[in-house]
Amino acid sequence: MSRKKRSFKDFAYHFSDEKLDEFKGMPVRQRLQWLEEANGFINRTIGFKKRAVFDVRFEGFLKK
Repeated sequence: MSRKKRSFKDFAYHFSDEKLDEFKGMPVRQRLQWLEEANGFINRTIGFKKRAVFDVRFEGFLKK
């Protein structure tokens, strides 16, 4: 496999209608907690450097 840096496109995940209905039924505080936990998991798993490849908002974390 080539060592050249791959060009990544934007990444998006689409939730099913059933999953969206499940979230609608959750209290706002519980939805926020779920989002914070998911965000923390992603940051611990792939880190800011790799996350910045998919989301330019995280490039700011690399410059600090």
